[in-house]
Amino acid sequence: MCFADSPIVLIVKAYRNSTLRQAAELADAAYKFFTAVLAAVALAAPVFAGPAPLRTVEKFNGKTSGKYIVQLKDGVTKSKVFRQLKNSKVTHDWNVLHGFAGQLSEDAVNLLRASSDVEYIAEDGIVTTFATQTNAPWGLARLSQPGRLANQNAKYEAVHLIAVAGPNALFSALTFSYTYDNSAGAGVDVYVLDTGINTAHTEFGGRARWGATFGGYPNSDGNGHGTHVAGSVAGRQYGVAKAANVIAVKVLSDSGSGAVADIVSGLEWVASAAASSRRPSIATLSLGGGASAPLDNAVTSLVNKGIHVT
Repeated sequence: MCFADSPIVLIVKAYRNSTLRQAAELADAAYKFFTAVLAAVALAAPVFAGPAPLRTVEKFNGKTSGKYIVQLKDGVTKSKVFRQLKNSKVTHDWNVLHGFAGQLSEDAVNLLRASSDVEYIAEDGIVTTFATQTNAPWGLARLSQPGRLANQNAKYEAVHLIAVAGPNALFSALTFSYTYDNSAGAGVDVYVLDTGINTAHTEFGGRARWGATFGGYPNSDGNGHGTHVAGSVAGRQYGVAKAANVIAVKVLSDSGSGAVADIVSGLEWVASAAASSRRPSIATLSLGGGASAPLDNAVTSLVNKGIHVT
């Protein structure tokens, strides 16, 4: 930059050759000149912003599979994300949930945590079948027992029942009468996401069939929990909706446990099957574990498609 005719030089000349007023005017021009120079330098300098904070991985309160579940933001192309994952393996790819699950390296996890394409990252938890509660109150135990109950609490419940509804109600309750519509459940498909179903059991009268298996398990119920649930839904003797169809979606092992990622895959299969059948459909999951945003979001997706979930 040449300063031969800069305002500061002109100021000096003005003091020598001109009036004081001219010198003041040139001083003001010099101030504006240097202000402009400093502004230009500031704009040209690179701006160093701190790194964006890494997204927190959602922890599962319990045992995990060692995998991660990733939900992407709407509009993000999964293939673009997959290409960035080094030393990793995608094991589940879903539509019911805009995301995937897999075995991810530490570098891949950190990359996803910093990515603006990601909605959340969660550990893939292990859930289990609901356990049996011992010493349950008579009224609660009665819901899950086919026979009469011998429990001290029964006499107190009986007194209350007589007081509220009269002695005839007590007789009906203690003899386990169940008045129902013979057509209850007719034309409805109930998808049982559990340990499987013994589809040949006489309780189902040909209304049970195998749907799909996720997790690499055998196509059979080696645990019994899934068959029990299906029986409560549609069994000839103990079922609530005795005309419904029950469809096995095995997502839990014969030991009664399974990964959230496999359950999400099961829910995706249910969504596809229900869309193809165009019949009223229900998905039932009698399982429990820690809170899981991926599972909650997959269930919400099914509900939005018109599938009841219990």
